[in-house]
Amino acid sequence: MNNVKLPEIINQFVEYTNARSSKDFINLFTENAVLNDWGRIFKGRYSISEWNKNENIGKKSQFEILGNRKTSSNSWLVQIKVTGDGFNGTGPMEFTIVGNLISSIKILPD
Repeated sequence: MNNVKLPEIINQFVEYTNARSSKDFINLFTENAVLNDWGRIFKGRYSISEWNKNENIGKKSQFEILGNRKTSSNSWLVQIKVTGDGFNGTGPMEFTIVGNLISSIKILPD
């Protein structure tokens, strides 16, 4: 990956997950954001907060960015290492940013 400078919102996504700050985490998303977790679709902040509770911060996930590249004017592919009480391993996440918020995340198989 190219390891370009990431938008601060993506760094905050990692920071708030690692700090287990659910309130700050959910405020990173647009009201109508979409999170696609290997084909499971979560639409809107409420649905993403449920995913967060059951799959992310609720599982004590810890993220480490391993690499990244810009894929379009407002999208980045970020390789992330995940540890915790749920999924453990590495994989890509594709972030789309609108303004200063996350409008979508697609979690892809490695």
